[in-house]
Amino acid sequence: MKVRLAIVVITLSYLLGARSAAAQNPAEATKDDAVIGPDDGVGIVVADADELTKTWRVSSGGDLNLPMVGQIHASGLTAEQFENELTEKLKAFIRDPQVTAYVAEFRSQPVTVQGAVAKPGTIQTEGAKTLLDVLMMAGGPNRGGPTAAGPTVTVTREIKYGSIPLAGVKTDPQGQYSSVELKLNEVTNASSAAANLMIRPHDVISVSTKPRLIYVIGQVNRPGAVELDTRDTVSVMEVLAAAGGPTHTAAPANTAIMHVDDVGKYSLVASVNLKRVMNGKSEDRMLSPGDIIVVPESRVKAITENAAMSATSYGLYSLIIGHF
Repeated sequence: MKVRLAIVVITLSYLLGARSAAAQNPAEATKDDAVIGPDDGVGIVVADADELTKTWRVSSGGDLNLPMVGQIHASGLTAEQFENELTEKLKAFIRDPQVTAYVAEFRSQPVTVQGAVAKPGTIQTEGAKTLLDVLMMAGGPNRGGPTAAGPTVTVTREIKYGSIPLAGVKTDPQGQYSSVELKLNEVTNASSAAANLMIRPHDVISVSTKPRLIYVIGQVNRPGAVELDTRDTVSVMEVLAAAGGPTHTAAPANTAIMHVDDVGKYSLVASVNLKRVMNGKSEDRMLSPGDIIVVPESRVKAITENAAMSATSYGLYSLIIGHF
């Protein structure tokens, strides 16, 4: 008796655990409720009806043409709904038909994921999936390297599937698509509305690429940033040329190369004598995204220039005074 009781307890515990697991993973719990669509493969098994028992391809119009029963519009039905409809139709030909139907191959629910993800391309979602689900199916956003993910994710949807139900959604002028730009940190937060956006067939998900910038500051004619569009590295001289070269008060011999990492931490990478590089006496240095060129000011040159400006101003002032 004790052994039987233990078996019952274990069985009940297993069933309760399975039910709890299904509740925690609704995607798995509703997998059999996936909706049939055009071009999907539907597996049918009918006892004593070999001519029906195989995988059938749904037409582009959403129909299945089957022996005995003829045409059934399958698109839009779940596998269970289709199974029930086929069972009813077969009752005219088979007494108490035993029918099993399931989606054997999905082709009707493609979603395109592009941009800074590990595996960009087209994904068959095979049932209800959230934006976070699909992003993970694509390998997740790139965390580093030349194609590191930027701060935003854009979802674009055909209007026939309804407007995207989130704040900030926009519709194109022709009224064919709706789109919304979301923050990546919200999309990757499983509890957010953005992460739980239900994805529809033919949605396009675009993960932005982090700008790959090299900065040049200090005594250059055009301080700012240089973006690497198609290259992974660029030389110091190329960046210096883009910045218009050093000013006449610069101290190029004491130029510093710094780097800022993904978390915003700065570190000194090297010191470069730009004067020697420009004269061809030292090798140029290659820079990577996040590098910063700091061209300092020469105190001597600055003092000399200020003195010269003061002298010029005094002379001009004296000249003007002399005319009165």
